[in-house]
Amino acid sequence: MSLTDSTCVSPSAAAPRRYAFRADASTAIGIGHVMRCLTLARRLRERGGEVRFIARTLPQAYRDEIVGFGCSVAMLPPAPRPADTAAGPAHAAWLGAHREDDAAQTAAAIEAWGGTDVLVIDHYAIDRRWEALLRPHARLICVIDDLADRPHDCDALLDQNFIADPARRYQGLLPAACRSFFGPGHALLRPEFQAARASLRQRDGGIRRVFVFYGGGDPDNFTGLTLDALAPRLGPGLEADVVVGAINPHIEALRERCAAIHHVRLHVQPGNMAALMAAADLAFGACGTASWERCLLGLPAIVAIFAQNQEAPTRGLVDAGAVESLGRADAVGVAEIGAAFDRLAADPARCRAMSAAALAVMASEGPSLDDFLAGDEAFEFEGVRLRAARQDDAGVLLAWRNQPDVRLYSRTQDIIAPDSHARWLRDVIASPNRHLMIGCREGKPVGVVRLDVEGDAGEVSIYLAPEARGRDNGTALLRAQEAWLRASLPGVTRLIAVVLGDNVASRKLFLKNGYTCLPTHYEKRITR
Repeated sequence: MSLTDSTCVSPSAAAPRRYAFRADASTAIGIGHVMRCLTLARRLRERGGEVRFIARTLPQAYRDEIVGFGCSVAMLPPAPRPADTAAGPAHAAWLGAHREDDAAQTAAAIEAWGGTDVLVIDHYAIDRRWEALLRPHARLICVIDDLADRPHDCDALLDQNFIADPARRYQGLLPAACRSFFGPGHALLRPEFQAARASLRQRDGGIRRVFVFYGGGDPDNFTGLTLDALAPRLGPGLEADVVVGAINPHIEALRERCAAIHHVRLHVQPGNMAALMAAADLAFGACGTASWERCLLGLPAIVAIFAQNQEAPTRGLVDAGAVESLGRADAVGVAEIGAAFDRLAADPARCRAMSAAALAVMASEGPSLDDFLAGDEAFEFEGVRLRAARQDDAGVLLAWRNQPDVRLYSRTQDIIAPDSHARWLRDVIASPNRHLMIGCREGKPVGVVRLDVEGDAGEVSIYLAPEARGRDNGTALLRAQEAWLRASLPGVTRLIAVVLGDNVASRKLFLKNGYTCLPTHYEKRITR
């Protein structure tokens, strides 16, 4: 949304907010991307947001589930060109179309809906090139990822994996001002799992009930292989709940298999996953989204690795003591599954330790998931998006502030230490009279503007990112700040700027933007 002088409004006036999700589901892709997006969408619907899912492949069962939660679904039409697999990324084929065609069709779906404030992307086939094409069609772009294998043009990124030094994995792949949310403390889990955690029983290490779930697709029928391993061990003292998704290609064969085995219950796309996990003593599965559901409920697990992107999370959970890994699924047979079960069944102490380790993985919580979408509170004017600075902006702000030419014309000319800057930023954010805002144009940060308010006056401070100079970004930032001021702070009627030293560029900037040169400062009256 672009605002002009005559239509300035505060961000709070734009309600309800609109959120578009771009995600797909299939036997090859799995259902995890869509399901974790739906978890976030449900929360947005509860707070009054409007939500639309945009997909190229999405089985009817999941369309119905999405609609059931009050969201709408737009299916993309056939694309004129196939996926450009040669140009990447690694999962480009999953898009089912050339990235430019898919981006154009997604943009058309957004505009046909009436536009969106936020675009959430959860798709391994989408990278910076696709995202840049959608910049004109969303105020904010948020990405959910696990791979760290391609660059992004986004305002926020969420990777919920349990991996050492996650920031290093994304080094060089994200814009400087992108807000990052790492670790299972940010996992997108449905409310029923939180409720089950609140009433969780303490596991004693005995295995009387197992839970089998290898994702919604399971194209190679690892579920059937696990049933073969468990069948001789099942009886009155050991029961199994087997869960499959609606798109599992082996459903009918599994129905027949489970019907022929006593003490087994088959569940197709159940609505009580949390209850089934809470009742189990051991799980069989993969290290996908279900990992964090299992860990939240302290459920020990035997896992197999089905894709390269599962290797690092699996290793992290093995090192934490929360799971036992069988290794790559294509090298696992009935004997290996049975032997892993027997080892744990004979060792209740280890099962108790695994349960405690799983709970510990989820013990630390990061900022609220609402912070992932907090950028939708930004203010836009003439192509500039202003958002309030946050504590996690400290690094980039310090780098800009410590530029030699910025320090030369600042009240403090020494290089500022990170600890001092972090404390200063914390004080500024906490102050109701200081407003520090980062400005972006075309999805890239261009600089920072600050307004320190005292009475009817506000003192303005501005500096640009090094790569944003010479493109009239200073004027664009000042104009956006004034538009925000008119909308948000009606009591401020004067802007003041103090220019130190022989800062010719700043003097020209303020004069160009309507400030008057007075003996001690530059000043501008705000008219409404």
